[in-house]
Formats: sequence, structure tokens, C-alpha cells
Amino acid sequence: MRSRSVLAVSAALAALTLALAPAASARGNYLAYASKTKLSNGNLFTQITPQYDGTGYWRMEEWYEKTGGGTINQKLGFNYHGYSYANGWIVQTSGTSRMQSFHDLGFTDCSDVVGWMEVDGQGTYYNAPVGIC
Repeated sequence: MRSRSVLAVSAALAALTLALAPAASARGNYLAYASKTKLSNGNLFTQITPQYDGTGYWRMEEWYEKTGGGTINQKLGFNYHGYSYANGWIVQTSGTSRMQSFHDLGFTDCSDVVGWMEVDGQGTYYNAPVGIC
């Protein structure tokens, strides 16, 4: 009888822990409001944060830490509500970190943002979704 009650309590605690655990993709898979994807020659990061200027908008930074391989020509951007946003092409060498910032976007809702990096001649690499809420 005692072992059944211990098992029942353990099962109840496990269910409660799962019910209270936040979904990783709601905030990011790396830190609050940030995601990280490991690629063969580096790490791609996407981070969104509120702007503290009274607008209620948020801003986004995306960066790639290149740890190996040859020089690439890349562009960082993100998808939000079915639209893509990006800045210009960047040349990046091994051992460097390159960042693109997106400010005053006018976005205030809780929809997910998916960061990406397009590498000329190689394709596009996507990060895990990030949400502000």
C-alpha cells in the first residue's frame, strides 16, 4: 500500500511540474526572448526586446558567430506575420561575430518572430521562433 501512495504522489508532482512549465518556443530556446541555432560553422542568434521609449514597440537583433569555414557573404533577417525583413549583405570571416539590428518596427503583438540567415550560394538557415509575450 505504501509504495502505491508514493507512486501516486510522484505521478501527481510530475504532472503538476509539466503543467506549470512554460513552452520553450514562447520565449525562445536559448534565453528569455532569444533563440540560438547551432550550424556547422557557427551559431545563429535571434533576440527581441521591448524598447523603453514609451512606444510599446520592440526591437530585434540578429547575429551570427562564425567559428569555422571560409569567408561567406550573408544577409540577416526575420519573418513576422508572413513578411520578411532584412538588411543588406555582409561579408563575414571565421572567428568574427556580425550583428544586424532592427529598431522602431512598430510591432507590439505577441506573434512569433523567426530569424534567418541567407548565405550566398548556400541557402537560408532558420532560427527557432521567438516571442515577446
